[in-house]
Amino acid sequence: MVLLNSDLHFEIAIIGAGGIGSNLIANLVPALHRGELLDTSDSITIRVYDSDKVSNSNLAHQRFSPDQVGMQKVDVIATNMLPFIGDKLSLETCPWDVRAGNDVVPYDIAIVATDSPLARRVVHSLDGFWLDLRCRGDGYVAMDFRVVPEHVRMMTPDQPAMSCQLDGAISSGNIQFGHTLAAAHGSQWAIQMLRIMSGNNGVLPEPQIASLSFGTLSKHPMKDGVRQISVGRVEPFRHSPKTVRCRISTGDVNSQEVIETVAQLAQEGDWASLWQIADSMKREISILFDSKGNIFVDVGTRGEVIMSPPIGAEIPFRLWVHTHPLDAYWSNTDLHTLSCFSDILDEAIVLGHDHLKRASRIKLGDSSKAISENGPLSSWTDEETTQYLSIEVEQ
Repeated sequence: MVLLNSDLHFEIAIIGAGGIGSNLIANLVPALHRGELLDTSDSITIRVYDSDKVSNSNLAHQRFSPDQVGMQKVDVIATNMLPFIGDKLSLETCPWDVRAGNDVVPYDIAIVATDSPLARRVVHSLDGFWLDLRCRGDGYVAMDFRVVPEHVRMMTPDQPAMSCQLDGAISSGNIQFGHTLAAAHGSQWAIQMLRIMSGNNGVLPEPQIASLSFGTLSKHPMKDGVRQISVGRVEPFRHSPKTVRCRISTGDVNSQEVIETVAQLAQEGDWASLWQIADSMKREISILFDSKGNIFVDVGTRGEVIMSPPIGAEIPFRLWVHTHPLDAYWSNTDLHTLSCFSDILDEAIVLGHDHLKRASRIKLGDSSKAISENGPLSSWTDEETTQYLSIEVEQ
C-alpha cells in the first residue's frame, strides 16, 4: 500500500507583531474561526513571536489601543483574539525574537512580518512553507517559498531594522498603509495555503512588489515547480511514496510525480492504493484509458471530477475509472457521463474506500441486469460492489 499522511493538524508561525503582524492576525484569526476549513481540520494552532512591548509610536498604524501601552504585544494580541479562539483554533504567545532555528516551534507554514534579516534567513532555511513580508511607506514586498533561492538571498542583505513608516510620518501624521497591503497579502496567502494543504482548491497570491500609489511594480522570479493540470497522455511511472506525499502536501496535486504514479497504479489495477492517494488529496481523480491503452488523468475537487475530453485520446475508450470520497456508487453526474459516453466507452469503475463498483457496456444478446430499463443507461450493466483484492504495493 502507498501510505499517505491524512493528519490535518496545522501549525502556523507568525514572526512579528507590529505593523504587518498585528494587522495580519486581526484579519486571519476571525477568518479562520468558523467555516469548512476549520470544521474539516483537526486543529489549527497559531504561534506569534515578538519580544516588543506596545509603545505610543505604535498606536497610529498597529492594532493596539492607548490603554495597552507598556504591555507585551503578543499578550495584547492574544487577549484581542480571545473571542475567536475555540477547541480547534488556538493562539499561543511567544514573547521572544527569532534569531536561530531552535527559537521556533516546528510549523507547517510561517509568515515573517518583522524587519529582521536574521529572522528572515532563519525561516528561509527551515522546513515548511514560508512567506516573507516587508513594507515601507505605501509599498510592500512579498516573497515566498516559490521564489528563486538566489533572488531571495539577494533581497535579504544585512541592514538595520527600520519602521514600516517613513521617517517623520508618525510625528507629522503622514501615515501610509503599505503595512495593510502586506497584511492583506499575508492573510490571503495563509488561507489559501491552508486550503491547498487540506486538499481544497486554493490559489496563492503571486510574490510581488507593490504600492498603493503605483500598483504592482514587479514580480519576483519564481522557480520551476508547480505544474498545471496534465491534459495530455500520461506516461505511467511509480514514484516513491515519500515524493508523492511531498508533492501532495505542497498542494501540487497535478505534479508529474503524482499524475504518473496514479497512472501506474491504474495500469496495475491497484485500486486500493489509487483510492488512498485520492483520499490523501481530499480530491476525486478520474483516469481514462483510450483504445490504444494510453492513459489520461484528471484531478477534480473534493466532491466531483468530470471526465473531460482528453487531448490526443482515440475512441472507443476502453476504461474510465474515478474515485469517490467514501462509498462506490453511480452518482447522478456519473450516470450522466455513462449516458453521454455509452457509444464510445466499454467499461467504467468507481472506487470507494475498500470496494469498487463496475459497469460494462452490454453487448447484443447479453442478459445482464442493466442500470435502467430504458434509455442510454439500459446499455450498462448494474453490477454488485466488489471488495478490493489484498495487493501489496512495492514501497
